[in-house]
Amino acid sequence: MKKIKAFLKDTAKQSIPLLAGLFGAKILSKQATLKKLAAYQMFSEPGVEVTLPPAGETGLPVADIYAKSQVVTTSAIGVYRVSDKIKIHPYGGVQFGREVLDMDFGSALFVKTLLKTDKRPVIKCDTCIVLWSHEWGNGYFDYTYFIYAKLLRIKNMMPEAEFKKAKIIYPLVHTAFEQELLKYAGVTADQILDSKTHNVQATHYYTGNNDSWYYPNKSDLNLLRQTLLPQALAGKTSERVYISRKARRRLTNEAEVIRVLKEFDFDIIEDAPKTVAEQIALYKNAKVIIGPHGASYTNIINCTPGTILIELFPGGYYPDYFRSLSSALNMNYYAIFEDNIGETHYRNLADDLTIDPEKIKIALQNILTIV
Repeated sequence: MKKIKAFLKDTAKQSIPLLAGLFGAKILSKQATLKKLAAYQMFSEPGVEVTLPPAGETGLPVADIYAKSQVVTTSAIGVYRVSDKIKIHPYGGVQFGREVLDMDFGSALFVKTLLKTDKRPVIKCDTCIVLWSHEWGNGYFDYTYFIYAKLLRIKNMMPEAEFKKAKIIYPLVHTAFEQELLKYAGVTADQILDSKTHNVQATHYYTGNNDSWYYPNKSDLNLLRQTLLPQALAGKTSERVYISRKARRRLTNEAEVIRVLKEFDFDIIEDAPKTVAEQIALYKNAKVIIGPHGASYTNIINCTPGTILIELFPGGYYPDYFRSLSSALNMNYYAIFEDNIGETHYRNLADDLTIDPEKIKIALQNILTIV
């Protein structure tokens, strides 16, 4: 059933440009979008090839891609200032005349606009930041690295007075972390508009692009660290922490594993709501972090170089988001897998995992002895 759904989804995506053409619109590819915007570019940072080292030695088997070095290319990013007339759709996408731009990860949602009358009230302003072109983004990782990093990049290229007066439009995700992060960027409530309910017409527009799902540009990482680290909540937190998960990718035998972790003086961090400031402090002060793969590791952007991250994976889902981030941040990265390691696939992202506590013990003995 999963394969059938994936096939139908891919087929639907392939038909989108044809459908848009029937309504007089042209959906541009990522390459065509960047070519279109070249004349408006005010900042660019190319993607570069970097070599991810193998995961550190634990004395346990790992997936093949974690056992060897891997060459990857980081995201190519830019900032653009447009003074021509554009249309911002409810999903946050940008239309330039008849051409629909791909600023992030495709323009599939443009189809939803074809048969609907746009009844959003028009807000006129001098400057508008067009931030995000999807209706997803309410995950902590996605918001931080795709939406918030782009905002900081655009802000970095704008005069301060202009940024403070600019309207910022995108499909809001309505989470507590969204409000807190925007405050740290110096954004006030009156600047923020939801593209689902407002239509902006501005004299000048600023926007930026996303490129890679997995490998952020070092320039964006530096801006995130500069903005977030000063916001850490004051006070002492643990040096060795286990990050629990209660939703998908839950460690099914967690109680047994925790007994082993306590032998190594780990504090258990429950899966409960925390402010961004609390999370920054937790990761900034930690020296060893272990737990199932999950969005909490978004916060390793706040770790000190040399911090150890030990990721626990199910056998069928092990993306290397945090391996690559750990490398970029000069951390020490390790991975522990449950038995029967297969191929990694997105359809398995919700799989729970079970890892023999003795394997955890062996790994920790090796890791903590090395360091």
